[in-house]
Amino acid sequence: MADLREMRIFSADQIEVPDDLPGILKDYSKEVIRNNPEDIYAFSRKYFEEMLKKREKGETANDVGGSKPTSH
Repeated sequence: MADLREMRIFSADQIEVPDDLPGILKDYSKEVIRNNPEDIYAFSRKYFEEMLKKREKGETANDVGGSKPTSH
């Protein structure tokens, strides 16, 4: 079987979007817009590391308010 990263996508029917992805991208996008970070890569890394820690604790992004990464 070919490596999925090398397969060409010719139609939307070939794409399987995980159920959680739209919500994750929406929350992430809101935080990027809200914080307007100078270094979006560093911000993104910190944001997703914090979300992973929350998930591991059984929390959701909405359970802990105000603890999103800042642009500083």
